[in-house]
Order: sequence, then structure tokens, then C-alpha cells
Amino acid sequence: MQEVLFGVDTTAVGRTNDVTGSLAIDGTQVTSTDFTVDVASISSDESRRDAQFSGRIMSSDRFPTATFVLIEPIDLGAEPSDGIEVTTTATGELTLRGVTQPVTFEVVAKQENGRIGVQGGIPVVFADYGIANPSFGGIATEDDGLVEFVLVFEPA
Repeated sequence: MQEVLFGVDTTAVGRTNDVTGSLAIDGTQVTSTDFTVDVASISSDESRRDAQFSGRIMSSDRFPTATFVLIEPIDLGAEPSDGIEVTTTATGELTLRGVTQPVTFEVVAKQENGRIGVQGGIPVVFADYGIANPSFGGIATEDDGLVEFVLVFEPA
């Protein structure tokens, strides 16, 4: 998300590899997918930001995970095959800080050597999830952010 840190425009980025999930494909359709993120494992380049994020902003002690669950099948147009990139739309439910909202967003997927990589971004308005604007003191933020993801699914 964008923030102004004592008068300096910056982009605050948090990352984690602590993500689990699954993806099911039947012919030309993604029939289900879900993933779960350990919120406390998200970290940025600033430990004080991380403490605020996992503490007062996301309350990771009370809401340890964020989740996404697909609620409508995704039509791929063709059966997945190596090297073919597909851009499509996903519709599901995103849960942040214990609040679930419907979301629709674009995803790009590509299969290579039997593994499927998926990337996308879900715009988030903090108030929709009961998250107060994170601004305080000399730090000002927007009222929204972007949950970006890159996922790699391997055959079970």
C-alpha cells in the first residue's frame, strides 16, 4: 500500500511464503481453489511496521489467517498444457481479520512441467474488512491496498 512516512512517499510491501492451499481442475474448468495465509508471518523491510501490521492493524493473535475460497468455477477455454498462459477472472470470498467479502479479480496462470503458477491482485478497501485506516503519528496511508499473490500449485 502507499504510505507517506514523515513526508516521504513510499510503498509498503509485506511478503510471506507461509501459504497453503489447493487447486482442482476438471477438464477445462477450475472447479475449486482455496488458500490460507499465516498473517503473523507477513513481513516488510521495517520491523516496526511489521509489529503494527500484525498487532493493531490485523490483530493476528485473534485472526491468525487470511483466506480465499473460489465460489464460481473458472472456465479456462481449453485443458491446461505446458507453456500456455491464460488470463481470466476469479470470483470468490476473501477473509481478512475475520470478515469475509466477495471479490472478483483478474488472474494469470501458466503450467510448466506439471506445476501451475497463478498470479493476481485483489484490491482491498480496509473499512470493508473492519480494518481502521493504519495511519498514525507521522505515517499516513491510503484507505485501501492490494493483496498481490504468486502461487505455485504442484500435483498431489
